[in-house]
Amino acid sequence: MAIARPIDRRLFLLLDRARNRLFKRANRKLLQIANITVAQGATLFFLSRHDGCLLSDLADGLDLNNSAITGLAARMETGGLIERKACPEDGRAMRAHLTAKGNATHEQVKHVLRDFNAEIEAGFTPEDMNVVYRFLRHTADL
Repeated sequence: MAIARPIDRRLFLLLDRARNRLFKRANRKLLQIANITVAQGATLFFLSRHDGCLLSDLADGLDLNNSAITGLAARMETGGLIERKACPEDGRAMRAHLTAKGNATHEQVKHVLRDFNAEIEAGFTPEDMNVVYRFLRHTADL
C-alpha cells in the first residue's frame, strides 16, 4: 500500500517550476515548428492586435524592459518577422509592424499554442479551469 505524500504548498516555488518547464517545452515546440521563441511568439500575438505600436508600448504589453525589446525586435526584424519604422510624430521613437512572414508565422503559432493549451488543460473540468484562470489573473494583477 502506497503512502500518500502531503501536498506541496510552496506556491511560489511551484509556480516558478511550472513556468520554467512550460516555457522550455513551448520554446522547443515553437523552435521546431516555426523557428521562433516564446518571446517572439508573444510579440507576434501582441502585434497582431496592435500592429504599428511604439516599441515602448510593445515592451509594456509584454512586460519587458526597453533594452530587451530592442534586442528582441532586432532579431525579429533580421528574421523577416517584423519591420521597424521611425515614428512620424517622434523621430526618436520606433514603431513595430508585422511583415507578411510575421503574419503567416503568427497563424502557425496560434495552432501550436492552441494544441499546447489543450494538453495543459487535459484531465481538468471546465470548472477546474475557471478556478485556475481566476487564480492566474489574480496573481498577475498583484
